[in-house]
Amino acid sequence: MTRLRPDNLRRICGTLLGWICALWWPTLQAAQQVKPLDAYFKEVWTTRDGLPHNLVHNMVQTPDGYLWVATWEGVARYNGREFRTFDRGNVPELRDNGIRALRLARDGGLWLGTSRGGVTRYRADEWKTYTRKDGLAQDEVMDLLEDRDGRLWVATESAGISRLDGGSFTQFRRDAGLPSEVLYQLLQDDRGSIWAATAEGLARFDGVRFIALGAEVGLPSGQVFSLAQGRDGTLYAGTEHGVFHRRAGSEEFALLDPRLPRDNIVRLLVDAEGSLWAGTVNGGLCRYSKRGVEQLASRGGLPNDRVSSLFQDREGSLWVGTNAGLLRLRDAPFTTFTTEDGLPDDYVRSVTADARGTLWIGTSRGLGRYRGARFDALTREDGLPGDSVLSLATAREGGVWVGTYSHGVVRWDERVRRVIDVDSGLAGNQVRALVEGRDGTLWIGTTRGLSRVDAQGIRRYTTAEGLPRDFVISLHEDRQGRIWVGTANGLAQIEGDRARGHSLTMLDDAQDVFGFHETDDGSLWLATDRGLIRRRDEGLALIGRHQGLPVDAIFQIVADTRGHVWLTSNRGILRARASDLDSVADGTQERLPLETFGESDGLASAQNNGGSGPVAWRTPDGKLWFGTARGLAMTDPHQTVEVAVTAPSVVIEQVRVDDRDMPIKEALVLPPGTRKLELQFVGLSYLSPQKITYRYRLDGFDHEWIERGTSRLAQFTNLAPGDYVFRVTAANPDSGWGESEARLAFRIEPRLVQRREFWWLLGVAMLFVLYGLYRWRIYSLEHSRIRLRDLVDRRTADLRGQTERLTATDHEKTQLLEKLRQQSEAFERQAREDALTGLMNRRSFDEALAREFAHAQRSGRPLAVALADLDHFKRLNDSYSHAAGDAALRVVADLIRASCRSMDVMARWGGEEFALLFPGATREEALRVCERLRQAVERHDCSAFAPGYRMTISIGVTDQIGLSHHEKLISRADAKLYEAKNAGRNRVCS
Repeated sequence: MTRLRPDNLRRICGTLLGWICALWWPTLQAAQQVKPLDAYFKEVWTTRDGLPHNLVHNMVQTPDGYLWVATWEGVARYNGREFRTFDRGNVPELRDNGIRALRLARDGGLWLGTSRGGVTRYRADEWKTYTRKDGLAQDEVMDLLEDRDGRLWVATESAGISRLDGGSFTQFRRDAGLPSEVLYQLLQDDRGSIWAATAEGLARFDGVRFIALGAEVGLPSGQVFSLAQGRDGTLYAGTEHGVFHRRAGSEEFALLDPRLPRDNIVRLLVDAEGSLWAGTVNGGLCRYSKRGVEQLASRGGLPNDRVSSLFQDREGSLWVGTNAGLLRLRDAPFTTFTTEDGLPDDYVRSVTADARGTLWIGTSRGLGRYRGARFDALTREDGLPGDSVLSLATAREGGVWVGTYSHGVVRWDERVRRVIDVDSGLAGNQVRALVEGRDGTLWIGTTRGLSRVDAQGIRRYTTAEGLPRDFVISLHEDRQGRIWVGTANGLAQIEGDRARGHSLTMLDDAQDVFGFHETDDGSLWLATDRGLIRRRDEGLALIGRHQGLPVDAIFQIVADTRGHVWLTSNRGILRARASDLDSVADGTQERLPLETFGESDGLASAQNNGGSGPVAWRTPDGKLWFGTARGLAMTDPHQTVEVAVTAPSVVIEQVRVDDRDMPIKEALVLPPGTRKLELQFVGLSYLSPQKITYRYRLDGFDHEWIERGTSRLAQFTNLAPGDYVFRVTAANPDSGWGESEARLAFRIEPRLVQRREFWWLLGVAMLFVLYGLYRWRIYSLEHSRIRLRDLVDRRTADLRGQTERLTATDHEKTQLLEKLRQQSEAFERQAREDALTGLMNRRSFDEALAREFAHAQRSGRPLAVALADLDHFKRLNDSYSHAAGDAALRVVADLIRASCRSMDVMARWGGEEFALLFPGATREEALRVCERLRQAVERHDCSAFAPGYRMTISIGVTDQIGLSHHEKLISRADAKLYEAKNAGRNRVCS
C-alpha cells in the first residue's frame, strides 16, 4: 500500500475542508439570519386585557388592518389598543358565541364558523347566518374555506363537508370518499386542490369526490389535525404522530424531522421566512427553520402548553392562541439579557468594551463578560474582592479596571492583577467612576473624593483641593486630555494639583452630573439631574422639561452612527436627533422631538441605572448596550429604525353626534341644529401602537392639518351648515405621514332660519308687519294715555300699602333663605363626606380619581394612589368596643390629614380602609408620604381610647404608568395592599 506523504495529506484535507465549507456556508449564513426563538419579544393578552375568553381558536387580519380573534365567547376585533367583542348580545344574527373558525372572504369580508350556530358571514357591518335550515349538514363547524372559484367549503364536527355554491349546499360524506366524517381543517394548495384533515387520515378532492390518503403514501394511521403549505409547494400535515411533509412534485409523505414532537400537532403555519411553526396539545410551540428545531413552552413565556391557533400578521408578528391567552412573538427594538442568559445578576450598573472585543458588565452580584456570543459570570469565587461592581474602564495593559462597592479597584485580566484600595492610599473604597487617561494615569472617583494614580503614587482631590463635593459620580477625559469630574454638587475640571469647580445651580438648580458625552465640534454634554447641559466655549445651555424632556434626571448619553443620541433615564430610553439637540441648545428650536422606548419595546425594565458607570456603551459594530434594573439591554440602531418605518393605515371607528352613535356611511347627513360631532379613529399597526401619532383636517373648516400627537379623538362643536370632509392620517416614529388616509364626507342640514329663501320671505313680511304696527301704535297711544292716568292714581295708593307689607315679608324671607342655605350645605356634606372621620366618602373619591386620571393621561403628569388598612381592626372592636374603633378611625383620619400634602385627596374607602390620591406625585414621592403616615400611626398613643393597644397600618401604593383606566389603578393599589398584608402588615408596598 502506498503511504501518503504528510504534505499531500494536508493538501487533501484542506481541499475536503474547503468543499465542506462551500457546501455548508450558505446554510450557516441563512441560519444566522433567522432570529433565535428565545430572542423574540413576548407579549400576552388575556381576559384581563379585554379578550372575551382566554382560549383563542383562530385569527385573521382583514384588508383594513383589523385583527379578528375567535373565542368561546364571541369574535373580538383588535385595533392595537382594545378589543371590541361581537356576540349574540350585540349581533342578533349570531346563533352561538363559540367561534371556532375564521376565514377571509375574497371580497374582504369574514366567514365565521360557530360551535353550534352554523356559518355566519360578515361584511360592512352586515351579518348573515347559514344553518341546517339553509342546507348545512350540521351546525357544529370546525373549519371554513372559500376557494378560488368563490365556493365555500364547511368542515363540520361529525357530518362531513358542506359546500355552498350558488346559494345551495352540496354534502360530502363517507360515500363521497371521505375517510371520516369528523373534520378538523381544510386547505387549498397552490394548484387549487382541496385537502381535508379528518379523524381517520387525509383526503384530497379530485373535482368530483374525495380520495383518502394513508399508509400507501407514507402517512401514519390515525388522525390528521392540521395542514399547511410552504412557498416551495411543500405540503405539511400535522398528525397524532408528528409532522409529515410531501415535497412539490412528489406523491409520498415522510416524517419531517424526528426532533419535532411525535405528538398531536393541532396547528401548523409557514411564516414569511419559510419557517414552519407547529402547535401541539401538550408540548407547547415548536419552530422548524434553518436554525433547526426550537421549542417554546409555558416555562419560557407561553401562556399554556396547549396551542390552539397560529397566525402571522402583515408586520411579521406571530400570534399564538393557547388555552390560557394570546401570545405575540415579534421583533422589538431592544433585546434584554438577564441571569437566564448567563449574567451574574439582573441589576446592571455599568458596561464597557475592551480592545479585544470583550464586553464587560458590572452588576450587583459580580462581573459579567460577553465574548464569543455567550455570557459568563465572574464573582468572589473567581478572585474578585467583592461581588458588587459599580464602575468599569478598559485597562491599557489589558483587561478591565473594576470599581467595587466596598473593596476599591482591581484590574482584572483573566485574574486579579492589581488591587487599589484605602490601604493603598485610595480616597475611598466605594468606586463610582473610572478613567484611564491616554498618558496611563488612572483616575478613580469615589464617594470620598477623587484619586489620581500614576508612577509617582496616589494623589487625592477633595473639597479642600477645589472639588464641589467629595461624592464623585462620573469622569471624562476630553480630546485635549483634560479631566472632567461630575460630582453630586456640580462639575469640576482638574488643573494640575487643583480642581476648578463649575456651578450648575443657575440652570434649574442642577447638581448631580451622571455622565458625559463629547461631540466632534468639542462640545461637552452633561447628563444631570435636571436634564442635559451643553458646555461650548465656556457657555452653558440647558435642555430640560421646559424643552420637551419627559423626566428630570438623565443618566447617560451615547451617540449612534446614524445621527441620533440616546439618553437613559428612570422612565425608559430616549432617542433624539443630534442636530435637534444643538438646535434647542442654540435657541433656534423650542421643543426637542423625542422617541421613548420602554417595556413594550423589549426592555425588561424601563428603569435605567445611574450614579455609577458607564451605564451605556457603543461597541465597534454599532450596537448600543444599556444597564437597567432588570438586565442588560441591547439595540442595533440600524435595525431599530426599521421596526416601524411604514405609516399605518387608519380607520374611523366611531362617529358620535350630540352624544349619540351614528352609523358610518360614505355620505353622512346630519340633522339641523347639530351641536357636537366626535370622530374616533385608530392606526392599525401592532408593533408600537402607543407611539402612533395622528393628524386630521376637516375640509370646509380647517385651513391646515391639525397634529394631535397620540390622541385618537377629534371633536367639533357648533359647525355651520354645509358640506365637509373629515380626513385623518397616521405615522409611526420615523415613518412620516402616511399617504393613505381615512375619509368621511358629511353634510349638516340647515335649519329653516338658516336658509336664504326664508330670510327673503321674512323681509317682505316684516315690511307689512311694521306698517300695521305703525297704524295700530298711533291709535293705541291716545287710548293708553287716558287709561294710564287713571291707573297711575290707583296704583300709587296700592303701592304705598304693598311697600309696607313687603318690608315685613322681606325680613321673614331672609331668615328662611338662611335656614335653607345651611340645610343645603349640611346635605351636601352628608352626600360627599364620611360622617365619622370628616374625610371624603368613596363616591366623592371615585369622582376625584376619574378626574385626576384623565388629567394625568392628557398632560403626562404623574399620578399615584394608595390604599391603607388598619391592621387587626376587628380585634380592636372585639377587645375594647366599637366606640374605641370609631375613635381609632378618627385618629387615623387626623394623622392622614397631617401626613399628606395640601393637594392630596383623602377618603374613607370603607370600614377600616382609607384611600389616598396624590396628583402630580410619582410613586416614589407617594411612598415617602405613606411611610410618614405609617410611622405616625405606629407612634400614636392609643391610651385615650384603647389602653395598651398598639395601632399599625398597612399601605399599598402604585401609579398610573401603563394603565388605560382609573379603575385598574385601584385594582393595582389593592393588590399592593394585600402584598403588604401578606408580608406581615405594618408596612408600605409598591
